[in-house]
Amino acid sequence: MALVIEDGTIVSGANSYVATIEARSYAASRSLSLPADDAALEALLLNAIDYLESKRQLYQGSKVSETQALQWPRTDVFVDGIYIAATVIPDLLKSAQIRLATIAYSGVDLMPTRSGPIVKKEKVGPIETEYSETVGTTIEPSMTVIDYLLAPLLKSKMSQFFLKTVRV
Repeated sequence: MALVIEDGTIVSGANSYVATIEARSYAASRSLSLPADDAALEALLLNAIDYLESKRQLYQGSKVSETQALQWPRTDVFVDGIYIAATVIPDLLKSAQIRLATIAYSGVDLMPTRSGPIVKKEKVGPIETEYSETVGTTIEPSMTVIDYLLAPLLKSKMSQFFLKTVRV
């Protein structure tokens, strides 16, 4: 599937914030690895978008249009106290998508799931295993670089304690 790049103008059918050439340039400047094949890179960038889209409830602001395919562009977003225009795809978000693609290329499943019983307690000598009643939990990999890149785009942890009022 070909990439359709969202550039902030609400591109119909958009499925990426970056093109393959932009991803390659970013990765090369940081000595990060990506596949040489464009189709393989596109698949990784689409997997990265799936991850970014899964964070929708954490992003600041609101989507610009109900018809837009992706979560960005958004209104009411501030990064370091500076308002980000509703026609801008933040560079931090683009960097996160590319970094996620490089992480996926290294073999990390960005959105793994686990099914079946989870071992809650295990004892090796006279073997004792206790399973949790929780089944099908998601085990998300720890990706510190992604957390740092996305942090300025996310809602403040304090905002969850306040009500947002909207005047109509």
